[in-house]
Amino acid sequence: MRRREYVTAVGSSVGALATTGVGTAQTVALERVHPVESETAVRPGDRIGFEVAATPGVDPTANDWEVDGSEGGAIEPNAPFWSYTHITGHPAAYGRFDESGTHDVSVTVDGTTVSWTVDVTSRAPAAPTLDVTCDPGPNATITVRDEVDVTASAADDSGRLHRLFWQEGRNATYVDRTDLSGATATTTYATTGGNAIWFIGGYPMIAWVACRDGRLTAARTDGPSVAAFRTVSITGTNAPVRAGDDLVVAADVEPEGNATYHGFVDVEVDLIVGHDPTHVDSETVAVFTGHAETVSLEFATATVRNTQTFPARVETRDDTSVTDVTVIGTEDGGSQGHLEVTDLETNAPVTGGEWLEVTATLSNTGDGPAGREVELVVGHDPTTVDTQSVTVGTGETATVSLGYETYPVNNDDEFPVYIRTGDDTASQTVLVYGRNGGGNGQSTFAVSITGTNAPVNGGEWLSVTAAIENVGDSAGTHDVELVVGRTPEVVDGASVSLAPGETTTVSLGYETYPVTNDDVFPVMVRSPHASDTRTVTVYGTD
Repeated sequence: MRRREYVTAVGSSVGALATTGVGTAQTVALERVHPVESETAVRPGDRIGFEVAATPGVDPTANDWEVDGSEGGAIEPNAPFWSYTHITGHPAAYGRFDESGTHDVSVTVDGTTVSWTVDVTSRAPAAPTLDVTCDPGPNATITVRDEVDVTASAADDSGRLHRLFWQEGRNATYVDRTDLSGATATTTYATTGGNAIWFIGGYPMIAWVACRDGRLTAARTDGPSVAAFRTVSITGTNAPVRAGDDLVVAADVEPEGNATYHGFVDVEVDLIVGHDPTHVDSETVAVFTGHAETVSLEFATATVRNTQTFPARVETRDDTSVTDVTVIGTEDGGSQGHLEVTDLETNAPVTGGEWLEVTATLSNTGDGPAGREVELVVGHDPTTVDTQSVTVGTGETATVSLGYETYPVNNDDEFPVYIRTGDDTASQTVLVYGRNGGGNGQSTFAVSITGTNAPVNGGEWLSVTAAIENVGDSAGTHDVELVVGRTPEVVDGASVSLAPGETTTVSLGYETYPVTNDDVFPVMVRSPHASDTRTVTVYGTD
């Protein structure tokens, strides 16, 4: 990767600083940035920096720096200021004078020259001080998804702080800057383990602080060790199985990270089952970063008399995937029912204190009758508020209605509700109006998915249609979004305007990823007030 391409790739704010037209095809106007005045002073042995604003921006190769009429010497456009000029178009350089005396420093671009007279004397103000720390620190280990904050604290007894430059320590490349003022300043560079690729490679982060008169100080800090994030997703099971048979759970593991540094990553995968979680199997696989590997975990089920449904959880040290599995009891004969939630509706929005009702359509897709305890679970901290026992024959459907009296909240409250059968779970976000005026003069958009074109082949377009109804008492315009995946991602959206009581249909979609193996995942259509979810299948290329 060329240096300039690398610079553009690191740091969240680099793009905002990048020049749109470096070059020397026209006359360039130069203006001093620091030192601001044409005369300045620095102590012997202390660093001093120079910067001019160029209009239009210029390339580093177009800058001619001279000291006392000669090129090179004590002042050079070295890192990070070479890459700084690449990004901003502003000529910059730094260096130091070891002996007392007076020197002329100049930069010339396309025939235009800016110069300074530098008095090197022990009577000059002291260099600014700078302390740089990293959180998490160098003794910590984080994943590529975790946040990293590098904080610089600068001070200048003369009160002339001006600018702070961030430089990564791998390629000595400039990544960001912050304007300062006064005698003290603290600023933080925020990034993630995955973006701070210099930390992945074991290199430091460096800060430079410049004063208005050019005095310059640098400091550095080491960062944490950065490891790949080990994702896991259950792709299928052989459930339902008969009591005493082996239950097999298949899962895809994929380490997220930077392949330049991680390469093959050892991923330990654990299978944990039951309402009273029990570890039953584990496997360690070596997976190349950015690639997926399928693992199969299994255990011999207990010889139980009655059919049981319980959670099966696959874990790595960073991620978890859960599904419900069913073991057919020895006294339940050939019953292998499987109860899916194929439709979910609510009477939301309601006002706090009113009854919230959730109606679900249940379909038995197994090859035997399904007797289940169906649960209504509500809230961000999930709580079971109602249950109902149902039995659904093979190939049949049934409708259940569960509900509870909502809490009389003062302010509007939005939260998820779930219907759980033991074999399947469906959810929807509902709105409960607060007693302090919630629902008065407001537009509220209810959402109901009406269909999808799933299953589709990987790489094909997946479309989802949904009915949007304004159940509020005022006209309004809101964004409606399509969210997909177990790690939710917004892939499409539309702005919808509706009068009170009006309904419209939206069609949203996206081009699916060409997966190798079949992938089953949720899709959600949501407004700011409600949502509806379906599970879809994308066929793999194999």
